[in-house]
Amino acid sequence: MTITFGETFDKVQECFQETDVSSKLTPKLESITIIRDVYGMIRLFLEPVKGLELQEADIKPLDNLLSQKLSSYYGKDIWFPQSTQDGYEALIKVITEERVLAEWDDETVSPRWYVLERHVAKQAWTNKNAGNPPWEDKYVYERRKPAIVTFFSFKGGVGRTTGLVATALTLARYGHRVAIVDLDLEAPGLSTIFFKDNPGKFGVIDYLLEKKVQQSKWSLKTDILPISEQLLLGDSGETLRLLPAGRIDNNYLEKLARLDFQNLTSNELSETLRGMLKELASVAKPLDFILLDARAGFHDIGGLAVADLSHAAVLFGTQSRQTWSGLTHVIRRLARPLAKDPLPVIMVHALAPPLTASGRNQELENFRITSYDVFTNNYYQQDETVPNQNDLDAAFMPVVVPLEDVLRGDIALFYRDDTPEETSRLLGLINLMTNEPYQGIAKRLCELFERKLDRQNGVEI
Repeated sequence: MTITFGETFDKVQECFQETDVSSKLTPKLESITIIRDVYGMIRLFLEPVKGLELQEADIKPLDNLLSQKLSSYYGKDIWFPQSTQDGYEALIKVITEERVLAEWDDETVSPRWYVLERHVAKQAWTNKNAGNPPWEDKYVYERRKPAIVTFFSFKGGVGRTTGLVATALTLARYGHRVAIVDLDLEAPGLSTIFFKDNPGKFGVIDYLLEKKVQQSKWSLKTDILPISEQLLLGDSGETLRLLPAGRIDNNYLEKLARLDFQNLTSNELSETLRGMLKELASVAKPLDFILLDARAGFHDIGGLAVADLSHAAVLFGTQSRQTWSGLTHVIRRLARPLAKDPLPVIMVHALAPPLTASGRNQELENFRITSYDVFTNNYYQQDETVPNQNDLDAAFMPVVVPLEDVLRGDIALFYRDDTPEETSRLLGLINLMTNEPYQGIAKRLCELFERKLDRQNGVEI
């Protein structure tokens, strides 16, 4: 009999429904924990009812059934407490601390069911823990710390990086102090938007590697690039701060390979990223926002950024089955079932048809309806009131960003030459990127954190 990875949990439950197990072993159990290791192999931890002790003979029928039903997916291990001489004591402590209640668990019925997934990667996308940004939300609302916001798309090429840059420019022109961070390490591009030649020597990838080795000796102070061109920021705009991914040179791929290996063998990446953001906030203070450009898809660093390190997320998507099949899982993750509240989200309908395109209204309506359905079924808690379908401030209500040919391909927000035409080109780009719809994203971000878009005058736009 051949089974698949996705069937293993069901097969374990079937074993406990067999008469030899359900009548003799199950009544003795307080809980059952299914442990699925990094290869997908299944092991069990059985916790007996207080005052009872399990014996090898008790679990023999279960062991036989697991071998039959799980076949090669059975790791041939069933752990249970074994009095005061328990050789598994340390392991059992880890299991009971890290396991989570199974989706099928019924709190009114014993035994309770738990699951413990052992990963080497993708943990940010699969664990059930709530977010853990470098500082608490209350410090953001009190204006004592910047809001960390991740810009994310499930598919590439939908204008996520352009949207981040445009939002950052808009916020800066209205007086907000903004830092932007390039976390798209496999395809970095933020520095090439603002500079003809990358003036920085190091960046995010160097911090993540060097901090582990050099610890306190490594600082990102000199790696933060100021962007202060008046044409970009206006007469009274705030200087932007950019932390690039790193310099693309002969060593970049070697650095990237070592970072991937560290991510597979160490649990320190999230803490290093958290420390990096703390250091950025300290070095570049005072800041109002830190905007993170995350890699598209279920990437580890992108997952950490959007699911664990942020105070809010801006999600870019198109009206396609591919987009929604991925974004549905992301939105479900951002619901954070163990947290008091879901992560605040701004949904962006990217690459929408231009104003004059035929069929535009129908696509906008389809996207809005799909967004409402996905958020209703995956984002809001069962006991939570879902906002009205026409609520303009709800997470599911999209900001519409039409397709603009001039924003496709390489965007250069710097003088490529000294001609008057170059100034006109730049002014045209800046006007396009700091008016609607990007102004709408910036305004929604400010509203999330109880701020005015025009920070200088304290008025709504």
